[in-house]
Amino acid sequence: MIQSPFDIIRSCSDDFTKTDQKIAEHILDAPNDVIRHNMASLASLIGVSDAALSRFANRVGYSAFSALKNDISRYVFSHNSENDSDQEEKDRTPLCAITEIYASYMKAIADYTDMDTVNRIADLFLRSKKVKIFGINRTFNSARQFRFRLNKIGFDAEAVDDMHLFSDMADYLGKDDLVIIFTTRNNMHYDSTVAALTENGCHVVVFTMIQNLPYKNLCDEVVVLPRISRDSRGPFLDDQAIYFVFIEVLLSAISERSRQMG
Repeated sequence: MIQSPFDIIRSCSDDFTKTDQKIAEHILDAPNDVIRHNMASLASLIGVSDAALSRFANRVGYSAFSALKNDISRYVFSHNSENDSDQEEKDRTPLCAITEIYASYMKAIADYTDMDTVNRIADLFLRSKKVKIFGINRTFNSARQFRFRLNKIGFDAEAVDDMHLFSDMADYLGKDDLVIIFTTRNNMHYDSTVAALTENGCHVVVFTMIQNLPYKNLCDEVVVLPRISRDSRGPFLDDQAIYFVFIEVLLSAISERSRQMG
């Protein structure tokens, strides 16, 4: 069973500082405050700093406070709907229900990253001599889609789905090259290859749905996106749809940055 954000907070309580405990108690007692207030006003309401809220989110496993807020908002909204409109929910068609869930996750992408990050990745792409896009199994669909969409706007890249070829990249990629990794798993086999690539001066960017990748500090950029497949409201929701939407955002930035560079 997937943990709610409140269960996650409770499970981390043994590691909390006094400030963390103060934040946790307020969130658990008044979750609607998290939904209604921005970070600065919530910090003021609780009596802590913005930085304390950020540290708290990191401590419970989120990349940013906005990601925690999004999880709480989604959880509260879904459970209020279940409690207040059970019959209405039963009468809703899969067409309405599933498209609404996907729409909410696509909107949430903006809570997980920002255009400064997207533009930095676009600039890395445009400065690179060689671009390799890696994914395996399901995430290779995203790697291949990204390569296909890049080709449609006149940029070249290679999509790779073989672990041996991925490992071999460290033998011939170096300065001014870029490796982009799509992953939804905490795959420890990537560690040594990412370390070798960065040692060679190669840039590494990861698009993932894992909050704490062990090799994230070796990467130029790590973008953590919302993971729809773990939403309990639908058994067949696919993470690749979220990647596909993010790809379109990145393509737009690459195209615009390329135009600006002339």
